[in-house]
Amino acid sequence: MPVTSVALLVLTALAALVLALWAMSSWGVLTVLAGLFLIAAFGLWAAAPVPNDDSAT
Repeated sequence: MPVTSVALLVLTALAALVLALWAMSSWGVLTVLAGLFLIAAFGLWAAAPVPNDDSAT
């Protein structure tokens, strides 16, 4: 992985951390945790394997 990709990955993670901390201080922990849970659940659903549909010939 090139150095630029690693640097961007680190900067993105830091930006996400700062944004999450700001949101927790502004809206409260439970609101932010609920939103993060929904995002994680959607991510798991989107990454789930899809079975092949061989019925259409």
